[in-house]
Formats: sequence, structure tokens, C-alpha cells
Amino acid sequence: MTAIDGSEVIAESLERLGVKVVFGIVGIPVVEVADALISKGIKFIGFRNEQAASYAASVYGYLTQQPGVLLVVGGPGLVHALAGIYNSESNKWPLLVLAGSSSSSEVYRGGFQELDQVSLMTSTFSKFSARPPSISRVPELITKAFRLSISGKPGPTYIDLPADIIQSKIDSSDGLQYLESVIPYAIEDVPKSVASLPKLKQAVKLIKSAQYPLLVVGKGAANCPRAVRDFVAQHMVPFLPTPMGKGVVPDSSEFNVSSARSDALRHADVIILAGARLNWMLHHGDFPKFKKDVKFIQIDSDSDEIGDNSNDSLKYGLFGDIGLTIESLNIRLGKGHLVNSMLPVIEEAKLKNIKKLELKGSVTPEQSESLMNHNQAITIITNSLGLNYDDTIFVSEGANTMDISRVVIPIDYPKQRLDAGTNATMGVGLGYAIAAKVANPEKLVMAIEGDSAFGFSALEIETAIRSDLPLFIIVLNNSGVYRGVDDVEKYAPFTDKPLPSTALSYKTRYDELGNSLGAVGMLVTNANELKVKMKESLDLYLNDKKTIVLNVLIQSGAGTKLQFGWQNKPKSKL
Repeated sequence: MTAIDGSEVIAESLERLGVKVVFGIVGIPVVEVADALISKGIKFIGFRNEQAASYAASVYGYLTQQPGVLLVVGGPGLVHALAGIYNSESNKWPLLVLAGSSSSSEVYRGGFQELDQVSLMTSTFSKFSARPPSISRVPELITKAFRLSISGKPGPTYIDLPADIIQSKIDSSDGLQYLESVIPYAIEDVPKSVASLPKLKQAVKLIKSAQYPLLVVGKGAANCPRAVRDFVAQHMVPFLPTPMGKGVVPDSSEFNVSSARSDALRHADVIILAGARLNWMLHHGDFPKFKKDVKFIQIDSDSDEIGDNSNDSLKYGLFGDIGLTIESLNIRLGKGHLVNSMLPVIEEAKLKNIKKLELKGSVTPEQSESLMNHNQAITIITNSLGLNYDDTIFVSEGANTMDISRVVIPIDYPKQRLDAGTNATMGVGLGYAIAAKVANPEKLVMAIEGDSAFGFSALEIETAIRSDLPLFIIVLNNSGVYRGVDDVEKYAPFTDKPLPSTALSYKTRYDELGNSLGAVGMLVTNANELKVKMKESLDLYLNDKKTIVLNVLIQSGAGTKLQFGWQNKPKSKL
């Protein structure tokens, strides 16, 4: 009989579940687990910070529809990783978390990095948390956690790995017996449901009675683009994507009303929410952003979301798989049902706002040697991609950088754009980019980062290079959070006046940081340089597989009003 240790049982369990990559950081006692994974041919990507690793694992689950797997040490390692676990839970992305923990004999005695991790995960964000009582139970519990992370409402699950479980040995036939009988069935498609017939009939009746219906497409619909596209095309219904719902239906569609967002929301009398929530991104469905008597039809695979912030969305809510439910709506509406043509006021607003956007992004000859604004830089970057555009995945973060790139960069494919998501989480950038490159190795992965956001995960450049995952990183550097300062000599140490809280070091050389970590760093100070260096760096990225760091100095934004475009004004004084 062959004896194997717990680390091999863990690795074998993940291999038979079809896991191809694990993200994390090793330390005692999980080093053996990572090495066992590598020996099985599973790629282990070791990060420099557990937050970045957890963000990568969370978005990998979104990109692949299979659980991202995260491996970290216990105690502070798991606590650091809570950022990405929370991110996974709030975005409803499947994630399996594995963390080392104190040996069973040391529990309640102040063991190494001791923390009641099962209770922590159970009480916070996890759908399922367990600590295997023996090596023989490890395959069963890992399989259950894997399955539960993708069933029903996707989200994080957790398996605690005590040091003694990892290091103890067991007869191979006993340790792997469960794998032989159960795992082949654990990874089949999870069951899907469709909304009930009475609810579907009620929704169809409401849609047919609408004068100006609007479809809002959320990232929850990213896995069923064909159904959503067919619905828009067959019924000629105007649609509005949420930031990460972009591309489910191409931005280039004539029915896209993104450039007249406020007018479209304000005039719609029936709004169909497809995988979107009435949260802060949609102003909670409140007047005056919406009509007072607007009706919501909410399609969601999470029953808890239906009815949130709107009684109408509860009354007309359609609980079920988003793709199957939209297909059923499509059939019941019939091919002959076309919505009314778009309101003239929306058409006018679209044309007006498109022209305003083009003007903001244009560069006059007089401006070509000066610092650019966000719009000008992002427009040049987008135009430089040419034939590579459709094969590019964009990651964007940083308040201004993310919001402006969302408007400037057209997206025609689902999951082509990744951003801060439901939590507006800063720090996701390079973790997301690394995961996107793992999931789509043939694509160009471009991370467009504000300089503040870039600072959260900049050292993960080394992770990408070490892991042979070339990234194209562009830092839009205005020397500040939201905004910098134009004249640093007005502040300390030149005067007694302290820098404002939003200021960062002036014109930091992030390109030199990139060079020091093995990337190709370039400094850009104006529009002419950006055009030239985009071409040079694209050649290096595509032909030589180099990681690129373009440090693009832009206008500071000093003197502009600090505001958050998504935030509702308070209705009354507190």
C-alpha cells in the first residue's frame, strides 16, 4: 500500500475537479500544498499580496464560470484575503478559498497564527465553511465547497486546512476513495430554473402595455449574451448597460442609449432589469432619476435581490436563470411585438453627448505638446489599438480613469471590460489583469490605471513577469487621488502649507519602477509622444511578449470640483 500525505490528497481533489490554476501566497503550512499542485500540473501563481491574489481568484471565477481557487496561509493571510472574498460575495462570483491553520492540538492554546477561521468565514461572506476532521474527509468537503460556490447564487466557499491534516499520511486507497465515486458528477452543469408561467405572462402583459420600455443589462447577464442580443434585436428595445454589463449587447448597436443615460432612465415607463440591481449604480430606482410611476421587471437568479428598493420589482420579479428567462420572455412576446421608436429627446441627447465626448477627446495642434486630459489620453490609446481592438480585454480602475474610460472605450463583447464592480473596489487592477491573461492567454490584456489605484498593486508587475503573463499597463498619472496639484512649490516643504489629502508625489516615475521589475517602462508627457510610444510598446508586447508600463503624465485636475457622478443628492438634512 502507498501512503500519501494530506497535501497530495488536496491536490488530487482539485485536479479531478478540473482546476487548472490556483492563485495565492504560500507560507507555513501551505507550501507543501502549492508544491503538490505544481507536481500535478496545476499552475500556481504566487502573488506579492493576498489582496491582489484574492481579487485575481474572484474575477477568474467570473471569467470562466468555474470557481477561482485561492490558497493562503492562516491568520493574517486569510484576513488580508478578505478583500477579494468580499468582492466575490458582493459580485456573486464563484470562489473556493483554502487556508492553512493551526494544528488541531494547538487550538485554543495560542497556536501559530491561530484564528477561528471557520467562524470568521461563516459569519461574513462564505456560503459554506468547513474544517475537515480527518484526511479522508478532505476530498468530500473540497468537492462540496466547489459545487456550492457555483450552485444557486454563486459566491465564496471555504475549506480550513490544519497543519496536521496537510502533513499527516494516509493509505492512498482510503484517501482517494471518495474521489473515484463522487467527483465525476460534481462538476457537471448545475441545475437551472426559469421563472414561473404566471409571472412570465404578467411581465409580457406589462411590456406590451409600455410606451417607452427600457432594458438595463447588468453583469449578471454576461453569461447569456445571445439571449439578450436576440431580445434587443427582435423587439428593437432600447437598452442601457451597467459598467460591467457593457458588451453583452454591443455598444455599437443603434439601440444603445448609454450616451443619453439620464434621459433614458427618466422617460422609461417600464424597465426590465436583466442581471442588474437597483443599487447605487442605478440610483436605487428613486425619483427624480426615474419616473415616479415607473414599473420594474427584475430578472435575477438570486431571489434575495428581487424586490430590493422597489415593490414593483417584487410584484413583477422573474426569479430564474437569466438567459432561460429572457428566452422565455422573447418567445411569449412573439416576433411581431416591436416597441415604439426611441423618443426624439433621447435621440437628440445621444447626438449631443457624442459630439461633446468627441470634443473632449480631440487634440488641437496647439495642445499636442502639452499635458493631456483623461479623455484625450484614453481616446489616443483606444485609437492606437487598430486591428487588435476586438482581441483586447480592458481593465480599468481609479475614479476618473475608470469613469471616463467607461464612456470613451466602446465594448462589443461580454467580459471585455473589467472594473471596480459593485463595491467600487480600488486595488483590483493588476490582480484582475493577471487573471484575465490566465483565462485568455491569446488576448491583449490592457490595464488602464489611475496613479492612485495603481499604487495598490504595482508590485504585482513582478508576479506577471515571473508567471510569464505579459500585461500592457498604462498609468494615467495626475499626481493625485481624484486630482493632484499644479504647483507643488505652493506646499510643504517649500512653504508651511501642507499638501491636500488628494495629492500624491508629483510626477512619480512609475515607468522606472516598471523597468526595475523587468518590464519595459516608458514616460509619456504629451499627445504626440503617446501616439508614438503606443505603437512602439504594442510591437514589443505583441511580438516580444514584453510587459509594458506606460507612465502617462496628464493634467492634474487641480481646481475642479470633487464629485461622484453616481451619488444621489440627499433628499433632506439628517
